[in-house]
Amino acid sequence: MKEHFSDIKHIWEELEKFEDITPFSTYTWADNWLKIWRKTAYILSVKVSGTIAGLAPFIDTMGKLRFIGYNNSDYLGFLFRPGHEQDFLEGLADELAGKNITLLDLEHMPEKFRDIKINRYEKSCFMQDVCPYITLPDSWDAYKAGLNKRFRKNIEYYWRRVNRDFNIKYEVVNKEQDVKPTLLRMVELHQKRWRSKRLPGAFYSKKIIQFHLNAAVDLFIKGYLDLHRLIINEEIAAVLYCFHKNRSTYYYIGGFDDAYKNMSIGVLLTSAAIKTSIERKDNIFDF
Repeated sequence: MKEHFSDIKHIWEELEKFEDITPFSTYTWADNWLKIWRKTAYILSVKVSGTIAGLAPFIDTMGKLRFIGYNNSDYLGFLFRPGHEQDFLEGLADELAGKNITLLDLEHMPEKFRDIKINRYEKSCFMQDVCPYITLPDSWDAYKAGLNKRFRKNIEYYWRRVNRDFNIKYEVVNKEQDVKPTLLRMVELHQKRWRSKRLPGAFYSKKIIQFHLNAAVDLFIKGYLDLHRLIINEEIAAVLYCFHKNRSTYYYIGGFDDAYKNMSIGVLLTSAAIKTSIERKDNIFDF
């Protein structure tokens, strides 16, 4: 059944709580994306025994369906109740039957869903960006023990050096009023580095920046934002823009002050973020 986007907020937010649903498939992310890009959602729902078993969050482009958020997301996909994957896919095929839909572009689906089949559609798979991840151990010491010895020593050395030479503070943003200033600083640092290489960088338009500012605040309120920063001599010197959901951290992008590049502050901040993930008992750190 085709649904109006605003009408299915409640059921969407119920489904997004399940473990396999990433922050990029939340209602909050989709809502901000649709608004900033001025797109109209094409949402199909599938019911099993009178209850919505899953949602297909698409937009329609001249008979081609793509996931909402296709150009700004790491992982995208369907939302369905655990144990109802096959029921959902069969129901989705029935919903699509008779509609003038010639192509389903399922870009950014996680690899574990590569074997899904939707009846009446011929499937082709293409390798795109690789998102590596690490399975986190129970302790920081166990994680360090698994690192290359030289790399581990370098991290320890640079932490000692930066603490010796500067007033440094690491923190995860925990106040809403700090979200936008921190994110804007990250954008500034990121763009400065990429433009020095004569490349556009990820935040090359005002629309993209505004999307992330809006989405980040809303995701903070929902508890999904994970914004890590290093403050050196009272100024933000490095930022990791991440998300956190269901014991997984998703590294999205970062910005680092080149004034400290000889101290590897990007590596230091990433190691601090991984340590935080381990300490809060996360299972996965996804890059």
